[in-house]
Amino acid sequence: MSCENQLGRYKVLVDTARCFSRVMDLQTLIDEILNRSQEVMRAEACTLFLPDPDTNELILHSTDPKLAALPEPLRIPPGKGIAGAVYQSRQKLAIRDVQKDPRHYQPIGRQVGFIAHAMLTIPLLDGAECLGVMQALNPRDRDEFDQQDEEIFEGFGGLIANALLRLEAEQQERELVRSKQELQVAREIQESFLPPSVQNFAFCQVRMNYFPASAVGGDFCSVHPIGEHRLLLGLGDVTGKGIPAALTMARATAMIKATVGQIGNDLGEWVTALNEQFVQDLQGGRFIGLTFLLADAETSSLQVCAAGQFPPLYFNGKIWESFSLQNHLPMGIVPSIRYRAVTAALRPGDTWLLFSDGISEARNCSGEDFGLQRFLESLPQRETSAKTLDAAVSAWHQFVNAAPQHDDASLLLLKWSGKSPPSTLQTLCSLETLAAGRKFIEQWATFAGYDDVTIGQIVLACDEATTNVFRHAYGGTPGPLRYHAAVDGGHLAIRIEDSAKPIDPSKVKGRELSDLRPGGLGTFIMNQVFEEVKYEPMPTGTSLLLRKALP
Repeated sequence: MSCENQLGRYKVLVDTARCFSRVMDLQTLIDEILNRSQEVMRAEACTLFLPDPDTNELILHSTDPKLAALPEPLRIPPGKGIAGAVYQSRQKLAIRDVQKDPRHYQPIGRQVGFIAHAMLTIPLLDGAECLGVMQALNPRDRDEFDQQDEEIFEGFGGLIANALLRLEAEQQERELVRSKQELQVAREIQESFLPPSVQNFAFCQVRMNYFPASAVGGDFCSVHPIGEHRLLLGLGDVTGKGIPAALTMARATAMIKATVGQIGNDLGEWVTALNEQFVQDLQGGRFIGLTFLLADAETSSLQVCAAGQFPPLYFNGKIWESFSLQNHLPMGIVPSIRYRAVTAALRPGDTWLLFSDGISEARNCSGEDFGLQRFLESLPQRETSAKTLDAAVSAWHQFVNAAPQHDDASLLLLKWSGKSPPSTLQTLCSLETLAAGRKFIEQWATFAGYDDVTIGQIVLACDEATTNVFRHAYGGTPGPLRYHAAVDGGHLAIRIEDSAKPIDPSKVKGRELSDLRPGGLGTFIMNQVFEEVKYEPMPTGTSLLLRKALP
């Protein structure tokens, strides 16, 4: 080959490299490879074989017009033909007359009427991985492919391999971006089915924490008021993970919401009917583990039904323990199962906690499970709902540490306050009768959900206020005293009214704690305990408003 011809072929390679770098899709790249390969190799035909990952066959793409006109590309069975041998060995083959080579795959030549003689076949390599095979057939104006042809063809093959890798990487990047966008949309849809993290009702507070193992998960929580006095809570875990589990979760949540109004006096009967719907609706062997709580403020009772999910934990006044009840099969597996609920009494201050297996079965870097006992020990006693959940989540996170989360984790807490105490108390302001006021304040502080220490501080501050009324407003003689209390707008509001001579609010001043002498600290204590302390003169008497944010 002349030097001029060789330089011309290298120039074609340079132009090919520029062209390949601009191609954005595989079919265009294949067309460019086939069109330029004949120019580079000065051959009658060139073929490109790309593997089918599902069948391991080699799919043939060719410059031959007859092959290109076929509705579907031809396929070479695994290991067959010269192309199959090169694909498996990762070694090039230069053959002077393939008709004499037993490895030659004859059916394709006969099908299109093309007779191959000289053939040069190279693997398209990315390290040890073979991305495909390239063939040049029947060199023009010479009998066989020589050493310079092999060098040119291998250079051309390198350009093809790089282009294939670039397209694959770009395709993966596009799919990753699209997948992230789809997951984000799915996450937003799933979160729209979850209840708020904090909900306050007339007789309880509900808090939720949700930690999916992936962008979307199968855990879900349901919180639905039923009339004025009842509340349904449920925590479920759908089989599987990711988008399929999230779709099942969304469907189950919608079904629960649609049927919650059908709950009568027996929670178990409603769960039994719901299971019949799940059996008909759930596909692909999916099922749902669920535990339901039905709280009733009128009867101060709680019905509990567990269906393949953990029984709730509850604080019995001394320790946290697991509630004992029969655990039924998960829902959606078998029809005609009768689910039964167990009833427990509810007292003001009671705390009930539902959790998924992503909490108790979480593992640390040593492969140890968090376990139910560690979970129980992490729960504080007589704390607010917020502090209780914070302590549980903190202990769980500290145990798992850097280990990957392998399952969704959810917590749903019920802090029971019951029916509100009487909103007013009228009594006589005297040292002998102030105990009734202390009891009234304590009932409301307990109902509002404060911890024992805060309850004591609220009672003390109100006791200081009423003692001041007795000593200063009434001058040490008994007089009328009225208490009003309510939970309103996220605050506990207490109003104390007397019928003595109205005071001037500007003259009510406390003193600093550093001023060590008897008395005079009532105003200081009230300002420390409450966010708002407001004196308001009335036509007869003074009204004191005390407001404190709910825990």
